[in-house]
Amino acid sequence: MNPTRTWLGRFWALPLVVLLGVAIAVVIVKTRPAMEHQPSTRLGAPVGTLALQQHSVRPRMIGYGEVSPDVLLQMRAEVSGRVSYVHPKLRKGAILAAGTLVLKIEDNDYRLALKKATASLAQNRANLKEHHLSQQDAELNLRLAKQKQTLSEAELSRFEKLLVKGSVAQSAVDNQRTLLLQSQQEVQSLQNQLDSMPYNLEVIKAQIEIADSEVETQDRNLQRTEVRLPFDARITKLSTETNQYVGLNSELFSAQTIDKVLINAQFSLHQMQFLSRGFDLSSDAVKALFVDDSNSNNLMKRLGLSARVRLVGNDQQTSWKADVERISSNLDPESRTVGIILGVNDPYKGILPGTKPPLIEGMYMEVELSGSPLPYWVIPREAVHQ
Repeated sequence: MNPTRTWLGRFWALPLVVLLGVAIAVVIVKTRPAMEHQPSTRLGAPVGTLALQQHSVRPRMIGYGEVSPDVLLQMRAEVSGRVSYVHPKLRKGAILAAGTLVLKIEDNDYRLALKKATASLAQNRANLKEHHLSQQDAELNLRLAKQKQTLSEAELSRFEKLLVKGSVAQSAVDNQRTLLLQSQQEVQSLQNQLDSMPYNLEVIKAQIEIADSEVETQDRNLQRTEVRLPFDARITKLSTETNQYVGLNSELFSAQTIDKVLINAQFSLHQMQFLSRGFDLSSDAVKALFVDDSNSNNLMKRLGLSARVRLVGNDQQTSWKADVERISSNLDPESRTVGIILGVNDPYKGILPGTKPPLIEGMYMEVELSGSPLPYWVIPREAVHQ
């Protein structure tokens, strides 16, 4: 076999095979039937639908604070002396009714001082009556003296006429003139005395006022020897005992009211910003916060604030209704929170041992503060993802 012919046959065979393959592929594509799309039989995931509705929802936030008394009275001695009586129940924690005589200071010295002041007042009032009598006498004596002076003037005139006729001596005329001068001097003296009496009357009246005020002072001091409770109170501290001497302004005991307690609950600035969205901050409402003469509870209700408090750690979940009274004027320097002061009335009412204890100072409370209703779209929690 010729090698050259063999090599040429191989060279032309490869292109022929390639062209033959391409021709066959084109024929297959051209003769293939058109592709038809089949509908998918896969079903989509089932979903639920819900028509959303807008509701008015009161925003709420939780804060914490301690119970403190509404009024804490530190009773001090208004007079000095020896303590002669202390109520047997005047002890820390005891509850006593308003008007109860709880302590008494020896009052003998104050009774004597009151008697002395009363006697001084009676003396000055007697001086006033004496002055009125003296004034009446002086007015009467002045009228008599003036009449006497008139008679002396007439008598002198008669003597002078007789002297001209030579019927009387000159000495008689001189004596009558002397009597007239004496009458004039008496009239002038009585007139001066009567003119000075209004000033003496003012002095006596001033002395009466001084004596009257002294009587009132000593009477008040006598009343101050008895110490009575001004309100229904719970005793928090006792600083004196029977037979102990107490000086002026000495501490006797401390007491607090039981008809109301306060809670200074702390809330973060973020919570307050969220709650304040429902505040009515129109010009009229803001003006009412400063010039309205109604109580603060009505002003806070106008802002839509209300609250309930619960004792932290109480499994019974007993709650008390609270009134929002005011907002603290500054942030707490440590926690940087805003203080809301709430009041709870009748904290001792309806107490149940082990279930609903009375609210006493120092209890740690959870406060749920509610604001004004705001419009919200309500979405089920399971519909919210990521």
